[in-house]
Amino acid sequence: MPKVRVSGVENNKLREFLHHFEAGSVIFREGDLGSEMFIIQRGHVRISLKVGTRERELAVLEKGDFFGEIALLDESPARSATATAIDDVEVLELTSRDLDQILRRKPDIAVRMMTKLSERLREANRRFEEFGSREELSALTPAPARQGIEARAVLFHASSGRLFPLRASGDTTLGRHDPVTGVTPDVDLSALDPERTVSRRHASITALDDKLTIAETSASTNGTFVNGTKLEAFEPFTLASGDSVQLALVTLRLHVIPDGG
Repeated sequence: MPKVRVSGVENNKLREFLHHFEAGSVIFREGDLGSEMFIIQRGHVRISLKVGTRERELAVLEKGDFFGEIALLDESPARSATATAIDDVEVLELTSRDLDQILRRKPDIAVRMMTKLSERLREANRRFEEFGSREELSALTPAPARQGIEARAVLFHASSGRLFPLRASGDTTLGRHDPVTGVTPDVDLSALDPERTVSRRHASITALDDKLTIAETSASTNGTFVNGTKLEAFEPFTLASGDSVQLALVTLRLHVIPDGG
């Protein structure tokens, strides 16, 4: 199982981000507001969710695991689950800015995070099946569509630290939210494009037979570039891990998640 290891905690500035929770302490509750994620340095944390009238355990996390990341990656301040310290726990508590600084130095951490997120989604789906009735599951708050993508690759935006998963098969749409039709692409770049240079239906990335290709889906875009080369409209272009993908003024980097993490 992939872990997020942040080295040098004992000897550098990361020590200021260390927080201690005693056994039995609630780190945060489902529904609480928060803007930080946590990486476990010591101890074990139980993640649980209220399903109907019952509290269900989703996972027990250990050193190298992370939680609370949805508050950063989805810019959603409401916690989607409860985190409780099983024993004495030490965590790194990171804001979006803190995480951005770490990912700039070590972008490979982004790939490991997405691998872990994909595994977590599969495990959560399995546990939900065990929970029982559809009535219980209907009590859950639906997650945004992009959280439901089981990723085989991710687009990483370095300056913001944002991660955008790509579908393991089929098309992943890229663009901006369309307030007229209400359509939101899988990779919504609205927050990264205040000047609105990206088209609402700008491009799509297709996963087929272990190959990723990108193609513009509109002839009236401000350009799509791979490693600095401008693409022809509607013409698929094969992508490789590490490629720079630029939509108008927004630049992303592709990371393919290795099989087996």
